[in-house]
Amino acid sequence: MPEKMNRIYKTILIFFMLFSGQSVFAQNNPQLTSELMMTLRLSAGEQINAGDTLIGPITGGSFYGEGIQGTVLPGGADWMSVSEGHNNLNVRITLETDAGEFIYMSYTGILIFADNPIDMYWTVAIKFQTASEQLDWLNHIVAIGKGRVENRSIVYDIFNII
Repeated sequence: MPEKMNRIYKTILIFFMLFSGQSVFAQNNPQLTSELMMTLRLSAGEQINAGDTLIGPITGGSFYGEGIQGTVLPGGADWMSVSEGHNNLNVRITLETDAGEFIYMSYTGILIFADNPIDMYWTVAIKFQTASEQLDWLNHIVAIGKGRVENRSIVYDIFNII
């Protein structure tokens, strides 16, 4: 069956199941599981105050994980909107692997400060885009990250949701 017809058939089947009241899970187990995919370390420049938005230039960094590592290119930024009780993060950066492949990474999330930095809530939802055939799998995953500050760097542990 041609790929396009196969997708159409699957879409029709899902809609039929939805409207017939049947439970549909994309996988046999509806529980979320994750695996550590990489650690991302960012260097940031001085924040720019733009009213309700703070702009934090990303000046570089690195990332490493099983089968993937490289550098964060300068030129990205974090546009952090300050709200009552929390901050909304909106970050866009470009990664370059050691093999010379480029990855566009964007993420949004929530940062809630606490008196003790270890108690901060700092969680992001990540989207990757790449033209690399080797890294095409990044275009098809859901990833989350947990952030922290470590030695004057912003550090995220990034997890692939399975």
